[in-house]
Amino acid sequence: MGIIFWLSSRTSVESSAQSGAILKWLTDILGNNNFTDFIVRKSAHCLEFAGLCFLFNLAFWQTNKTPMPIWSVIFTSLYAATDEIHQKFVAGRSCELRDWAIDSGGAILGTICFIIILTIIRHISKRKNSIDRNNN
Repeated sequence: MGIIFWLSSRTSVESSAQSGAILKWLTDILGNNNFTDFIVRKSAHCLEFAGLCFLFNLAFWQTNKTPMPIWSVIFTSLYAATDEIHQKFVAGRSCELRDWAIDSGGAILGTICFIIILTIIRHISKRKNSIDRNNN
């Protein structure tokens, strides 16, 4: 959350400079247009909040030993809303409902990734326990 807050505190000029290398690479592939810029910026929004929601899921699972995906998405989405409000007070940045929706979509993506990884870990653990029981 601290990293997201720091990234949101950067002015539009600083933010553009930061995403410049990725934007150049994509521009070489897709051409120099607004669509390429849109992809870079919105992908960053989505991935930031996917990571945050993944961490919320992990924290809830470690604390409760049960996944709490709905709460993880809700808390991430609420933080995304406060992040958009925060950006309204940063030079050259804005508060956009579309960005909040993309951030919330990232939260759902983070939860899906968490559930997939948790399912794989549980499957491997069950398989290992089954093999251990058969060997004893």
